[in-house]
Amino acid sequence: MAIQPTQPQGIGGVLDTAFHLYKSSFGVVWPIGLLLAIVNVLPVVYLLFVGMPSFDPVAVAGNPFGIYGDHPMALVIALLSGVLSMWVTSALLLKQYAIGIGEEMSTGGAFQAALARLLPLFGASILFGLAVLVGLLLLIVPGLILMVSLVLYMTLLLFENKGPIESLTGSHKLVWGNWWRSCAVLTLLSILLFVILIALGFVAALVIPFAGLAVADAFMVGMVMQALSNFAFYIFLGPFGSAAFIALYWDLKLRKEGGDLAARVNALSAA
Repeated sequence: MAIQPTQPQGIGGVLDTAFHLYKSSFGVVWPIGLLLAIVNVLPVVYLLFVGMPSFDPVAVAGNPFGIYGDHPMALVIALLSGVLSMWVTSALLLKQYAIGIGEEMSTGGAFQAALARLLPLFGASILFGLAVLVGLLLLIVPGLILMVSLVLYMTLLLFENKGPIESLTGSHKLVWGNWWRSCAVLTLLSILLFVILIALGFVAALVIPFAGLAVADAFMVGMVMQALSNFAFYIFLGPFGSAAFIALYWDLKLRKEGGDLAARVNALSAA
């Protein structure tokens, strides 16, 4: 049964659709969420196993690679983790989208389709990052505007098979005119996920002493807390975040199509 709505919704309706898609798909996509969690904690796990040196905030701040500056292999793993995370996230989006529109797609098929789009997605992500960075350098506000208006590039690239530039411009066309609505949905989503992430970090802090971990090194303990909370976050909430992006994409598509239809009707009436 399709979950995709047939008419535009309010902000609450978009989030409700996201939650419905999450509930309907979690039983199928949780292994993808598990893989996403594993991929994302690989750099931290590597640093924990090789042993982090004493944390020096000044040295880290002065190194463009942060905590990975003294660990070239950790930097390589972090870059590999980023690419794999992009692939797994794409497969998650494709699988949930298929469930949402009532179509059959195997998990293997989702990964295969995501792999075929990985290179253009990598290019689009670089362009997105550069656009937002330039915008942030221009008094911050343009960067925030671009961050919201271009944020759906991934859905257009995956669901509509658009190219890197076309997906970015397509996202801008979808969001523009509904920028504040989109910003409100994304802000509420971010607040919700942030609060849950903090709660997971608190739970991780309670678990660590029972794991027999020495707490002399506060930075090491912080790394363990981050790994544990992020692991749980990606498994259980990664699918909710992707469901919210799909729900927002559906809503904006309906609004765009309705606006285009109204414009054509008005043009015919004027003629």
